[in-house]
Amino acid sequence: MNAALRDYQLIWRAAAAQRDPDLMRTLYMAGGAVGVCALIPAVLGSLQAAQVLRFLVAVVGALLVVVWSFVFVPGSIRLNSPINAWLLPQQRRRLLQMATVYWLLATPVIAFGIGMWDVLPLVALGTLGLPLLGAGNRVVPWLLIVGGNWFWLARVVLPPAWADLATGNVAMGVLGVLVLPAAVWGLRWLYPAGGDAYLDRRDEQARLVGVVGNCDDGKQPLSAGMAGQQGNLSLYLSAMRRELRRADPGAMLMHALGPTVHWTAWIAGVIALAALGVTARLLMWSYGASMQAFVDWMSNVAPSVLALSLAFSTAQYGQQLRRTRGEQALLRLTPLIGDATLLNRRLATRMLRQALSIWVVQSLAVLCVTLPFITGPDALLRQIGLCSLAGQVALMGLLDDYASDQGGWNLAKGFRAAALAAVQALAAVGLGWLTGTTAWPWLVAIPLAVCCVLLRRDWKRMLAAPPAFPAGRMA
Repeated sequence: MNAALRDYQLIWRAAAAQRDPDLMRTLYMAGGAVGVCALIPAVLGSLQAAQVLRFLVAVVGALLVVVWSFVFVPGSIRLNSPINAWLLPQQRRRLLQMATVYWLLATPVIAFGIGMWDVLPLVALGTLGLPLLGAGNRVVPWLLIVGGNWFWLARVVLPPAWADLATGNVAMGVLGVLVLPAAVWGLRWLYPAGGDAYLDRRDEQARLVGVVGNCDDGKQPLSAGMAGQQGNLSLYLSAMRRELRRADPGAMLMHALGPTVHWTAWIAGVIALAALGVTARLLMWSYGASMQAFVDWMSNVAPSVLALSLAFSTAQYGQQLRRTRGEQALLRLTPLIGDATLLNRRLATRMLRQALSIWVVQSLAVLCVTLPFITGPDALLRQIGLCSLAGQVALMGLLDDYASDQGGWNLAKGFRAAALAAVQALAAVGLGWLTGTTAWPWLVAIPLAVCCVLLRRDWKRMLAAPPAFPAGRMA
């Protein structure tokens, strides 16, 4: 038993704790901060003890799932190499044991935290699917999307009688029976026993795993997303030709990062949101009362889901700065770069102006999608507050010292932003209780004030840093 515990400890250190100690420290601090803040409404009396306990359990479960899926699993995948299989023959067995214990522990914790035991099979598949997502599985994201939205998708796609059957106790029972073989397959997929098939897929899996964790040059994937977006690319090329004639150094700095971070890249997303709103309205007209479940879902869940697109709207800047170092170095050799001492100011101005514009445009698009389902002033303020909070989170990772290797978003900064967002949300709840109003007006005002303070600090830091191009050269 002692030998097994020692093995577990060594694997944990190699895969997570020692691989990124700053990230692990940030995760623990973020979880602790959210847990402490959860006690504020309990002290104020706005939440009962049972609700606070359930929330704290949900925080612990979410922290466990995040750490395991996106920190431990990517590291442990690299440990399960052919050379380690020869040197440490018991390592794969220990990895499978640790993954099984995680799954058996995380599933009931998450189910208790959300207070929905009747969907335990879906929770079990979710806690299994996220580690597979962290390991680079290409199929699991689609299964997670379908499973997470199954209750309203069934109402939309299937006839009413079939939808009741597909979302009832019988369907959950069948799914519960299928969970165990799915878990066996998933755990064996995470840590295969070896062989030619595993060796053939290992390089590709390592590349996909690099998308989830902090990527260096050896793991950073190429930006392949724009290859199929010919409409966006045509608009981008047209804008680039126009700005080349103007020879504006600020515009050239943004073009060095490629089409992924140009404003034309967001056109498809805005159109998709508009199409979603039109589709939802057509479904409501066509199905009437039978769409009530869909309307309830859109009014309660969709605002938060759609606001997430705002929170991730600045992630591409840091990624492209790391991917386009060669283009940046070439631009530094041309007259189009302008005065190098003004490079950071021009880059920060362009990035901030574009990010603020995207914030406004995406917020309006999200409001247009959810407006048909908004039932009153509080619901409208809730959506505006969520967009305000998500935009503030997005701008936290925008302005930075990009000459160092820590510029832009990484997992540690992401969890710090999530912890700050949770604190702001709880502060809005507390102020709403003290003033006798809802939390939503405060959730609009507080992130805007915090955003101004943080942007002022980040602006000064970026202007005081060495020139950003080429990025990461001061590592």
